[in-house]
Amino acid sequence: MGIEATGRIRITRVNFADDSTISHTSTQVFIAPRKSTGEFFEFTAFCLREFIQTQGLEHEILPLGITIGVADGWLDLGGKNVMRRFYDTFLRGRLPVRLTSVTNGAVSRLVAARHGFKTVGVAASFNHGVEAASFEQMASVESLGQASEDLVAVDTEIGRFQSSALPLTQWDRRVDRESKNPGSRCLEKLVADRYLGEIVRNLITDLMDERLLFPKAACVETISTEYAFYTAYMAPIVEDRDHVGCILENEFGIATTEADRLVVQALCGIVAGRAALLAGAMLAALVKGRSAVALSGVLLDVNQKLRAEAVDTMHELLGDADVEVLLQNRGAEALGAAINAASF
Repeated sequence: MGIEATGRIRITRVNFADDSTISHTSTQVFIAPRKSTGEFFEFTAFCLREFIQTQGLEHEILPLGITIGVADGWLDLGGKNVMRRFYDTFLRGRLPVRLTSVTNGAVSRLVAARHGFKTVGVAASFNHGVEAASFEQMASVESLGQASEDLVAVDTEIGRFQSSALPLTQWDRRVDRESKNPGSRCLEKLVADRYLGEIVRNLITDLMDERLLFPKAACVETISTEYAFYTAYMAPIVEDRDHVGCILENEFGIATTEADRLVVQALCGIVAGRAALLAGAMLAALVKGRSAVALSGVLLDVNQKLRAEAVDTMHELLGDADVEVLLQNRGAEALGAAINAASF
């Protein structure tokens, strides 16, 4: 079994055929309310007990893997021995499971992709954050201190990448300064779903302050609220200018002129285009020398133009290298956790 513990609890039971292919899966999703750290572990145990009873598994002891991907601000697990806390909680509840592994979402998605496609060497996800993991030879991972050529999944922490070469603007710096983690995760704040809409919102409000956008008497209350302009608005706006007027009037109470709609569409296109170029460059750096990459995430699902531009940029930077791109479905984290569990 595998558990994806994020803003929800997704539990998946996986049955494997004799040739190790997946023959059947059963999944149940629980919506997790905001809880303290201790309550989070107890709630996960409650969900697991419900799933075990629903599936009729009370008399089996099944291996269990867990993927942790708790959303920023939802719960703080920093400094906690997460696997030990889960183990102790399940033991107190007398749950018939054998906890084998706890990994993050990047590693679990990589494991899930590799199980189905043996050529996959990298998995990258573009959600509210940016994550990527890759398979590396153990001998090349200095902290392991082993000379083995066996492969190990490594979280690249690519979202933390920071460099003077990154094209930061005053609006990027403002979003960073006003974020919950100023000065960190620089690349993530230029690419991730959480931040793109906020960058556009800051551009819009600055143009409003300069009286260059919208009528003087335009309603400013909602558009002035941090993170009120969702990244999900950007794809339809870029695709069709008519969506600009609909979104701004329905969601923000702002009437627009044709010139206003042109400007907002251009702003969304510029911010999304830059994100696509940076995402493509990131993928090229990670994928170089490999033959396949797995991609996932709500940003790529919602904004298919951005996804296509990112993949095109990756191929352009890699030159003649033939890299296959695979798209992962939601639920890959729980599936990867279950595959991890079955491996022990």
